[in-house]
Amino acid sequence: MAARNRPRNGLVKDEASDTHEERAMWNTIVNDLKKLRGIQIRAAEVAKQQVELEGKVAKSSAPSIQEIDELQELYREGVRLAEEEQRMLNEEPSDVIKNIGILTALRTASETDSVRLPPQAKPRNPKRQKVETDGATDSPVPSPSMPPALNKVKGQGQIRSVSIPRQPDPIVKIEEGTEGSKGPAGERAGKFFIGAEVAYKQARPREDGSQWIQCNITNVTDKGNKKIYEVQDPEPDENGAPGQVYKTTAAALIAIPGVDTVLVDFPVGKHVLARYPETTTFYRAEVTGSKKDVYRLKFEDDQNQEMEVGRRFVLDVSSK
Repeated sequence: MAARNRPRNGLVKDEASDTHEERAMWNTIVNDLKKLRGIQIRAAEVAKQQVELEGKVAKSSAPSIQEIDELQELYREGVRLAEEEQRMLNEEPSDVIKNIGILTALRTASETDSVRLPPQAKPRNPKRQKVETDGATDSPVPSPSMPPALNKVKGQGQIRSVSIPRQPDPIVKIEEGTEGSKGPAGERAGKFFIGAEVAYKQARPREDGSQWIQCNITNVTDKGNKKIYEVQDPEPDENGAPGQVYKTTAAALIAIPGVDTVLVDFPVGKHVLARYPETTTFYRAEVTGSKKDVYRLKFEDDQNQEMEVGRRFVLDVSSK
């Protein structure tokens, strides 16, 4: 990982067929659901074997050691399968339930945008065509890869563009890196406003395993009872054009603390999300020590070497 570099301006070459992040997220969810189905099928087989062996043991006056061992192994496998199912549903890298929520919100937003455009109308500002949703909105026709259930959400909610001035830091300082900086909690705490720096979780991991990148919030729009955020990559592309713009919800964002904010102290051994030195990409890491302005970290899959990262770019991901 010594040469960790993030592909710029959109998708990497082998993703050319998956041109939209929304479709990529849907494909990821479908693959994870197939894996979940396999787990559930195996869990059903294990449960059936447990019932049969329990019945056999109950009828025996003196069950053999082999039968008891087999029954214990079935119990252990059943527990392992249940834990694996819960991890896929609620934890990274799959986090199926959260990803379905994000995709539903984005699909609602993109279809609402499409419905409001007259059939022959041209956008006033051609540059807005560069905006990519965690799926694009350049066509009023629903994506063929979307199921009917997701295509029935047309027309829900009115679109109201919100111009939010950058807010000054509050008088009462709140320690960053806590639950109030992440996802819906961060939204309720007012952490996500135009101009705010955030870590944005892309729809699918890249080849090097990265999924979180640094972005700036450039616009906030109300879509019904949800807020849709436009976040921009601060890095220009190879041609010097402004960085990629994405649409997302609060569930895929973590606020990066402001320069003058009081920061939380992470203990040694804490697992965090940190910006890799000289990049704008975040990776998982473990805290090995700290100084006044930096943490010493060991990044995952980085040959066990320690690196120093500014405290502001070390984020808590205990529930992300």
